[in-house]
Amino acid sequence: MNESDLGNSLRDYLTTRKYLIFMDDMWRNEAWDRLGLYFPDSVNGSRVLITSRNKEIGLYADPQTIPHELSFLTEEESWELFLKKIFLAGSANAVCPRELEELGKKIVANCGGLPLAIVVLGGLLSRKEKTPLSWQKVLDSLTWHLNQGPDSCLGVLALSYNDMPYYLKSCFLYCGLFPEDSEIRTDKLIRLWVAEGFIQRRGEEIAEDVAEDHLQELVHRSMIQVAARSFDGRVMSCRMHDLLRDLAISEAKDTKFFEGYESIDSTSPVSVRRLTIHQGKKTNSKHLHTSRSLRSFICFSICFQENILRSLHRRVKLLTVLDLERMPINTIPEGIGELIHLKYLCLRRTRIKRLPSSIGRLRNLQTLDFRGTLIEIIPSTIWKLHHLRHLYCRGVVSSQSVIDKCRNGPLRVGHLTNLQSLGLRAGSWCCGEGLGKLVELRELTIEWTKIAQTKNHGFSESVKKLTALQSLRLYTLGEEMLTLPHLMPFSDHTYLYHLSLSGRLERFPDEIEFYPPNLISLELECLNIEQDPMVTLEKLPNLRFLMLSLCSSMVKKMVCTSGGFLQLETLMLWGLKELEELIVEEGEMPDLKDLVIDTCPKMKRLSHGLLQRKKLQ
Repeated sequence: MNESDLGNSLRDYLTTRKYLIFMDDMWRNEAWDRLGLYFPDSVNGSRVLITSRNKEIGLYADPQTIPHELSFLTEEESWELFLKKIFLAGSANAVCPRELEELGKKIVANCGGLPLAIVVLGGLLSRKEKTPLSWQKVLDSLTWHLNQGPDSCLGVLALSYNDMPYYLKSCFLYCGLFPEDSEIRTDKLIRLWVAEGFIQRRGEEIAEDVAEDHLQELVHRSMIQVAARSFDGRVMSCRMHDLLRDLAISEAKDTKFFEGYESIDSTSPVSVRRLTIHQGKKTNSKHLHTSRSLRSFICFSICFQENILRSLHRRVKLLTVLDLERMPINTIPEGIGELIHLKYLCLRRTRIKRLPSSIGRLRNLQTLDFRGTLIEIIPSTIWKLHHLRHLYCRGVVSSQSVIDKCRNGPLRVGHLTNLQSLGLRAGSWCCGEGLGKLVELRELTIEWTKIAQTKNHGFSESVKKLTALQSLRLYTLGEEMLTLPHLMPFSDHTYLYHLSLSGRLERFPDEIEFYPPNLISLELECLNIEQDPMVTLEKLPNLRFLMLSLCSSMVKKMVCTSGGFLQLETLMLWGLKELEELIVEEGEMPDLKDLVIDTCPKMKRLSHGLLQRKKLQ
């Protein structure tokens, strides 16, 4: 469906409806020309709300309506926001020491009532000593920056950037690689930082933990914004404010940190080290093939041409990062194995059907991600990648040839002792002691198969040894729900916060000792439940998310007793065809925010007051 067809479908859908459409951060009149055609005016009270930094955009869209211009914060509002950011985040009772008050008000006055400037500057001062000397230095620096140009906000942002320690500057600038307004997955961002060499080890800490601390520091400084958090409070995704992204791009160009383009053409500089391509009409390979100093290539343009890859390995020998997620490519050349410096390779959601065996020559590879591809068979040479830290795929690992066994010895999953994340279809690699040697593993996702069902000797014992696990997911696909392997109790897995079991178990695990002691998120799907599961699950002291779905259960009544589920925030019940009643006693689920009950056709009764929970959203 092209843009015109999609627009016509939207107009037809809206014609008989009353609607409110919100268009955020519009920059060009052309955007309204292309979209406004499909918003019918049926004189029924429908509205289109546009936000823009350019007043003329609003007047162009509707000359008859006077745009509402947001006012700057008052002196009192600015001071209150400043104090909250520095002294008591989220509190209305933040108090500034008397000796700092005069300096603080002078600093705030320079922000001109702009919330972004106040928050960023507050983030800077929150990391400083609370002394007059420290604050005076910030005021002096701020005055100098503001004297460099007319834009007070950019002066504040520049000061905050220059105040960063060296190890944060690279991390901040790297966020500018991503397209404007994009939501950045933090797991991806952290792995890119590590691959780029931005993260230095601190004692026994692993690089990813140090990187997560850097991410948190950027959040505290208000240099990036949190878009979503997981149930354990960790940042799942983030984004950059437009002005901060502009600052990152400007600084990156000045320091030759990276270059970003709408498309690759021959006029681009040939000495670039990091290159990102956004939504362009054409991607020409000439520039890439002449950029011998290129270390990182991240592409967001769906116009990427597959022929670029065929000779890339001969021209760009020093490539460290290659990210082609969602690109319309069908093959990866055998020559990919010549990119021996590669540390990060992402082929996620491409159309690739085959992974060449030369992948085993990428001895420095840390992250290999080809989830959502058409790859069914993975070469056994993958077990040669001893530096792999994150491996995500869905195919089945092929058997090692006799010749290769004689040449390299047997290759097994147990060789990848640096693995922290593993997502793979189950196979013979699950058997024996190999999996149990991956003691650094934090995230394990396995699609269970018929082959694994008959060859799972040693699997449960191996999982028992993986005490560093933070997330474990076992699932089956297809109409036939396979029986999952027997699992030993998780009492020793103190870091295991997320557990997801989707498939048949011999019986529902109703012993409290089966579950990890600090479990936060639990998903159970297609299990055989013969009795009320809430009797056991409500005793999990840290549980915040619970989903029960498609369970083959004859249970007609679930009862949550007083004093249980004290931290539960989300409860999802789906596909429980025999369930008729959900009884929640007084004092149960005090923190419940989200309640979803779907495809439970016999449900007749919910506890009085359950839907009256104060925090229910």
